[in-house]
Amino acid sequence: MTTACGRPGRTLIGLCTGVVTAVVVTACAQPAQSDTGPVVPAGNAVSGHVHGLGIDPGDGLVYVATHRGLIRLEPDGAESVGDSRHDLMGFAVTGPAQYLASGHPGELHEGPAGSASSLGLIRSTDGGRSWTEVSLGGAADLHAITVAGSVVYGWDSLTATVQASQDGGRTWVPRSRGSVTDLAVDPVDPQHLWATTSEGPAESRDGGHTFTLMTPVPAMSAPLAFVETVPDLHGDREPDLVGVDTGGRVWGRYGDGWRVSGELGAAPTALAVVGPDRYLAATTEAVVSSEDAGRTWTTLAPVTP
Repeated sequence: MTTACGRPGRTLIGLCTGVVTAVVVTACAQPAQSDTGPVVPAGNAVSGHVHGLGIDPGDGLVYVATHRGLIRLEPDGAESVGDSRHDLMGFAVTGPAQYLASGHPGELHEGPAGSASSLGLIRSTDGGRSWTEVSLGGAADLHAITVAGSVVYGWDSLTATVQASQDGGRTWVPRSRGSVTDLAVDPVDPQHLWATTSEGPAESRDGGHTFTLMTPVPAMSAPLAFVETVPDLHGDREPDLVGVDTGGRVWGRYGDGWRVSGELGAAPTALAVVGPDRYLAATTEAVVSSEDAGRTWTTLAPVTP
């Protein structure tokens, strides 16, 4: 999140970095082999780079935010949703048929307020068939969006700033500045955030005003690319945080530290944790799903350029 470390606890450009220490990860499970056999008919691949994933609680289907619009994974294959082909970057499912997104207008669409570069925050209330501007049209490109009730956070790639909204995304206040790959918010405490940075996973307890590197720092050979909170925890058997590093290893944070639970087999492009044991992920090759907390993975759809 910052390019240079200050003294322990020192805020740098609105962000804090702590003392970096190594921790021995105990009881690491051996990464399980993924099932890479496609379960959709040939020719029904997801087209375009995948930026976001989610499950609609209304229909139970997986929705895939891509470089060429929103894709719904039906039992018989992948299907484009609606007519827009926006390059959807940040993406979040907020309820049945209700989504938030950001990114860039599709080739046949102009951006909000005449902008050709950024959509700001957009919303769909009809399962992705249509989108309307909420705010920041032409002024922000939110590459990460995370939601807890009416509180929305986003990382704006245009200003390299964590943005915060208390009213569902209508108005925003800039918080800390720095490079972030992903954001996750505590569903119980919206002031509690996590971020993935080039220096390691970081944590904020003041709504994104400041971040501090998590200590002890996980003993990871590759940095986390994505981090997600785990909904509906059933006890200590599930981690409270899940991440995937740039090498494709799946990590969970338990009471005694971080452990490897599985292996994607390739670098991730998206991650969504939709239940205590149900994870979704994407690589440049496939959209995959795990029903056992990341230990094994099944291909939902291949991904083509």
